[in-house]
Amino acid sequence: MTRNLLMALLTLTSGAALAQTTEPQPATGTAPPAETAPAPAEAPEAPAAPSVDDRLTTAEGKITSIEEQYAETKTDVSGLKKLKISGYVQGRYQAQQALDDTGTGGFSRFAVRRARIKTTYAGDYGQLVVQVDAVPTGVSLKDAEATLFIPGTKKNLSLTVGQMKWPFGYEVLQSSSDREFPERSRVVGALFSGERDRGVRFNGKFSMLRVSAGLFDGNGTNNRNFIGVDNDKEKDVVGRVGFDMKWISGGVSGWHGTTLGMRTTGPNPDAFRTAYDRTRLGADLQLYLDLLPLGGTALKGEYITGTTYQRSGVEQLGVPASGWWLLLVQTLGLSNAVALRYDYFDPENGRAPTESNGRLGSNNPIGTFGIAAIHYFGKDVKLTAAYELPMTATAESGTAEDPSDNLFTLQLQVRY
Repeated sequence: MTRNLLMALLTLTSGAALAQTTEPQPATGTAPPAETAPAPAEAPEAPAAPSVDDRLTTAEGKITSIEEQYAETKTDVSGLKKLKISGYVQGRYQAQQALDDTGTGGFSRFAVRRARIKTTYAGDYGQLVVQVDAVPTGVSLKDAEATLFIPGTKKNLSLTVGQMKWPFGYEVLQSSSDREFPERSRVVGALFSGERDRGVRFNGKFSMLRVSAGLFDGNGTNNRNFIGVDNDKEKDVVGRVGFDMKWISGGVSGWHGTTLGMRTTGPNPDAFRTAYDRTRLGADLQLYLDLLPLGGTALKGEYITGTTYQRSGVEQLGVPASGWWLLLVQTLGLSNAVALRYDYFDPENGRAPTESNGRLGSNNPIGTFGIAAIHYFGKDVKLTAAYELPMTATAESGTAEDPSDNLFTLQLQVRY
């Protein structure tokens, strides 16, 4: 009896379990029963929060990384601050009167006078300067300077080697972008053609005193016969001692050297190459005053005398010459200025004027009066209108007259 009851209970239990695991077949025309949703998975345990020490360590790492990046950026920016690229372009129109009544001579033309690109890098102990001029006639090297600032002098003493301007006078060293008139005076153009040479130069500042001196080949960069080379073993000594008191400045300059050459014309032509003196002596002065309520007034002047100069790139061996110029500049407010200049050049130091075939001699003294009106469009753009009246000395007993070679120049300059 008991055994039969146990067998019946087991049969009922196994049948109920089988009924739960066996999926019933849906009847025809009826919807299938909904699927049973799976039991949700257990959520993972939340990670433990980082400790204060871990967070401090992470923050310190990030700060260190930022400091390293800042140091690298600062080094790059510091290097760029030492590098300066500048330059300027002078585009101009010029018109010269006909030289005589027949209408011959004279011209009317457009030109690119200067197109300069200059790179300067100034470090703690040295400086380099490279400047080129790219004009329609070609590209030429103007400056290539390697400068050492003598340690312990706070850059007041320096030594420069390369191609540079002669340390002489005022107008030779003045930048063409700052000059009031389109071109330098005749005496500077003759005795310092190109303004530059290759050599070594010392510069020194001692309070208000300025000292500059150097050794140079002497031929300059515009000598037609000796471009880039020296024609003798001797070096020319060039220097200037000056002062600067802000409202007044000036100095005295000297040049002593020789050049080898042969004079093929004149009463005593050379049979062999001969050494000729190449000397210069000069003095310059600049005054900056406030005389009128319209603006500042500047008065500048320079006198130079020397022996052996260049004409059209050819040295005039042993020929003495001298000249001077005087400039008055009056600013009119912040954007305008008027300049008056007179420059005088005697190509043969006191020789009486001559004439030949009804024309004045090419070596006659010339005095030039000029007037210039200047307008500044900000600090980078300058428009100059200049009119110059050259006056060639005439022979006392001759009939030739001063040619009508007045020159008008309109020049637009933009620099950066």
